[in-house]
Amino acid sequence: ALAVARPAAAAPTSPTEDDKTLLRAAMELELTAAALYRTAIDGGLSDDAGLLAEVFAANHMAYADKIAGTAGFSANTRNDEVFDQLESAFAIADVDAFAEAANALENTAAATHTELLAQYESVNARKLTASIIVVEARMATVLSDLGGLSSSLQQLFEPRSQPLDLTAGVVS
Repeated sequence: ALAVARPAAAAPTSPTEDDKTLLRAAMELELTAAALYRTAIDGGLSDDAGLLAEVFAANHMAYADKIAGTAGFSANTRNDEVFDQLESAFAIADVDAFAEAANALENTAAATHTELLAQYESVNARKLTASIIVVEARMATVLSDLGGLSSSLQQLFEPRSQPLDLTAGVVS
């Protein structure tokens, strides 16, 4: 992240209009993740996994609120395309299947935010995004443990997730 960051002295502090376009897409991804975790709870996920889903949903709501506050808009729209694609994987009570789907979501979200990080112009957008990336990567690790997904440190620390193209069709 540091290698792609522009010099802080040359960067604006507040999000630019281009940043706001990207931040809106990031906020929508966070609201989508929160909705997917609620779908898992509504699907019957319970006990420790259900509590984890509640905490992770709250984390994603907090990220969405912080992104919206930083950019000056309301956190009220999720990415329906992503939600529709992943909903059935989260509407389950099976802990291992949930852990696998949620791990993939967190790794994809971290990869997506990492991709967006290099595109931001403002210091505030970069700082906020960097803080989200770190926590989402940690959440993916917790989910790996929950589902017994990997005993390989390389797979844990270098997942094969690809970023989502949240800006397709966006003209800047």
